[in-house]
Amino acid sequence: MMQSYHLIRAEITKLIHIERSYWVSLLADQLFFILSFLIVTGVFDLVTDGNFDRWARLSALIGYLTWRVAGGCMVETAVSVADDAQFGTLEQVWLSGESISLILFARSCTFILYYTLRVILMALIIMPLLRIPVIIVPGSIVIYLLTVGSAFGLAFAITGLHLITKNVESITMPLATALLFFSGALSSLEGIPILYGISRFLPLSIGIDLLRKMLVEGTGFWQIAVSSDFYGLVVNTAVYLIIGLFALKWAVNKARQVGTLGHY
Repeated sequence: MMQSYHLIRAEITKLIHIERSYWVSLLADQLFFILSFLIVTGVFDLVTDGNFDRWARLSALIGYLTWRVAGGCMVETAVSVADDAQFGTLEQVWLSGESISLILFARSCTFILYYTLRVILMALIIMPLLRIPVIIVPGSIVIYLLTVGSAFGLAFAITGLHLITKNVESITMPLATALLFFSGALSSLEGIPILYGISRFLPLSIGIDLLRKMLVEGTGFWQIAVSSDFYGLVVNTAVYLIIGLFALKWAVNKARQVGTLGHY
């Protein structure tokens, strides 16, 4: 337990130093995603002839912010490993005797905390501007963490691919962007049966729908916890995490065998 705590603290300290050095880029990135959502809601309002009310905006914001955290964590995970390789620290970190799973757990916790704080700041700006109601339900944290967890499984698999083929972090952002549309983050896909069916096998989709049920429709946590969708979310997250970790461990062993772990 203490080992995990020290690793998480070290990752947080490192991330703080990095973001202080690139604060202008951080500010620009925040503004970009805030403006993007404002533009999207404006388009939706035009398409619906002004019927995109505050509850519809809340529904879209829930999906958008959840996707932003998941997408940011996916990109950050892949980029962090690529940076370790580029700066010559990958072999030191991954061969230090620490469990790979423990290192990834520490980074994952750090990235989730970091991007959660970022989207909270985004919400504090967006919600007053669009008059979106503030709904806080403690149980939604469980759904939120399970939802983001599935994206980490995908990130681990991509990281493993990077260790073998190198420089694949460039595909992470397009993949994360695709999830914005195919997971129903901005608007539910229930009206498009084919896409809706496919989305249930992708990360984020089930979790975002459950968050909307809790925060927009007012469904209680325990009512959701005994639903088939909740079990589907747990299975979805577990499958992605297991596959991602298995792919990553296989890639690490393969890279060690051929001596390319620190190459980039």
